[in-house]
Amino acid sequence: VFEAGHPVPDSKGFEATTNAVDMLANADEDTMVVCLISGGGSALLVAPHSGVTLEEKQRVTQLLFRAGADIDELNAVRKHISRVKGGRLAEIAFPAQVVSLILSDVIGDKLDVIASGPTSPDRSSYRDALDVINKYQLSKEVPENIVNMLRMGVRRKIPETPKQKDPVFEAVENVIIGNNSKATEAAKAKAVELGFDTTVLTSQLQGEAREIGR
Repeated sequence: VFEAGHPVPDSKGFEATTNAVDMLANADEDTMVVCLISGGGSALLVAPHSGVTLEEKQRVTQLLFRAGADIDELNAVRKHISRVKGGRLAEIAFPAQVVSLILSDVIGDKLDVIASGPTSPDRSSYRDALDVINKYQLSKEVPENIVNMLRMGVRRKIPETPKQKDPVFEAVENVIIGNNSKATEAAKAKAVELGFDTTVLTSQLQGEAREIGR
């Protein structure tokens, strides 16, 4: 068990992730890997891509939070500066059998967005990640190493995150075991049991917390 930082990754999370990756070093087709994945995993499972430091990753995370980037935008960037996100953990585990049991904190249960999809095909690209940086006018504040890396990815100088048809996913099963809908329905069932007249208004509410909360 490793205690680690959230929402900004820290050195303990990096240590934990290094241990997880080391466990997979000798995985083969006779290995069964069970992953327990939940919201928050984007910060807790942290292994910066070669050429990117933990401090640089912390910096870009903080900048995107402050700019108001949504979870899809934030994770598009995080996936493309990571060695384990965006399906890359499945890539490391290949050719092992992988079963991921997932607690979703993402509206719509998008597998590549929950915890930045370490065992899921990635639908985003380096271009998407760079567009997020440009959208929030952060290219001069984001560490130069990261901007240069994203630009290299756009030019196909470095490999993309693994996509839907990549063979690394042939032995991967991703299973949603809990999500917002399940939680609200369980709360409703208990409220009804207690005698309350109960309606679930929505399980899809999302936006800036300080505005949506009101």
